[in-house]
Amino acid sequence: MKDFRILAAVFLCLWLYSRPAAAAYMTGNDLLEKCQSDKSADAFSCMSYIAGVIDYQVMTQSLGTEPGVDFCLPEDLSLDKAAVIVMLYLRKSPQLGSFIAVPAVTMALHEAYPCGPVKAHKKKHKHDG
Repeated sequence: MKDFRILAAVFLCLWLYSRPAAAAYMTGNDLLEKCQSDKSADAFSCMSYIAGVIDYQVMTQSLGTEPGVDFCLPEDLSLDKAAVIVMLYLRKSPQLGSFIAVPAVTMALHEAYPCGPVKAHKKKHKHDG
């Protein structure tokens, strides 16, 4: 009987918390709403999401992989300031609101903190041999 109750509880939890995979993504509008909220849980969610994007970007940079949009944050940048940069970007780019928030976070931080000049390939001139 005890096993049945445990199985029933697990099934109930899975049923209550099951959502389509697409519902697991945070949109730009969701992120902006959480970042602007007065609720501490929402603010924590906002900061955690942005920190996760930053951590992933730093990891890909350290592995030498080339992300499509790169940013180079100053060492003294606080997570609060990064969140403000993202919020301002989302406010001025409402067209990004219905899409997954990761690209908006990345583009906001790239706009504020690009990694510097892109290395141009040397063009060969006729007289270069």
